[in-house]
Amino acid sequence: MIGDLLKQLVIALGRYIRHHLLRVFGFKRPATPVPTDSAKSADGEVQQHTRVDALDDRIGLDASYVEPVTWPTYRDDSPVAALETDPLYKLWRTTRGGHKWSQYFAIYREILGPLTGGPQRILEIGVYRGASLELWKRYFSHPDTLIVGIDIDPACSRFDAPNDRRYVRIGSQNDAKFLNSVVAEFGPFDLVIDDGSHRSSDVIASFNHLFADGLKDLGIYFVEDLHASYWTGWRDSRKSFLDVCVELIEHMHAHYKTSAPGNIFFNARPSDNTLIAIEVPKITTMIKEIRFFDSIVAIYKARQEHVPYYLRME
Repeated sequence: MIGDLLKQLVIALGRYIRHHLLRVFGFKRPATPVPTDSAKSADGEVQQHTRVDALDDRIGLDASYVEPVTWPTYRDDSPVAALETDPLYKLWRTTRGGHKWSQYFAIYREILGPLTGGPQRILEIGVYRGASLELWKRYFSHPDTLIVGIDIDPACSRFDAPNDRRYVRIGSQNDAKFLNSVVAEFGPFDLVIDDGSHRSSDVIASFNHLFADGLKDLGIYFVEDLHASYWTGWRDSRKSFLDVCVELIEHMHAHYKTSAPGNIFFNARPSDNTLIAIEVPKITTMIKEIRFFDSIVAIYKARQEHVPYYLRME
């Protein structure tokens, strides 16, 4: 990991030096024709699509942003003032067996806080010592809220408390049959929290099994501890879930890659549209928003019934 970072720094520094030497001595890079691919659009117009791999690869994040700086660690056992006033942190401090990263509480407040006013169906992947189940039950305090925890450890079944609308089921987060049974019994869910094994293959498998059918429309898929993607003990697949999230960002914008601007977007009125529909990946129509934080991603699900269009006032 350190070797990769050093390699990236050396490459960035080389580009930085080359760029400024060219500026100082007035050298100009010879202009290279940019090849294009012609493609026939749905309305018969010929569109010229620039081949991205032929464009200038020197344009990107400025090297100054990756210059190393000293970043002190926080080694005081007393929490910062922002934590002391956080209601969820106060609950956690009185919950035995819990462990959380300090930056998580502000994220919980921002993403999960708006859900506390009404009844929720919550699935948490990873029970361990039961602390999170207890914390979420106290935080999502509506009497009709239902919380389900899953874990591969049979000992976690001791936290099953149906009278308190808190349930535990034993099984693997990458077992499609098991996850389907949990969804059939308790779902679909308003919120899925993946705080399970943190292994790349497990996190990806759970998302693949649960996002489409286990999560309600307008639900949130919330994955914690994404920093494990950088640690060899948890990275057991070529792709990490962060890599999958990059794919999701691309899929969110698939309709812009499918059609040229004049075809469906830049019309005076939606009724001017000559296309009935366009073809996009299924998940393009299912994602409303993706929010990234330090070690956490929140993926908001919403059925997008129609392609968005550009509003223009004449």
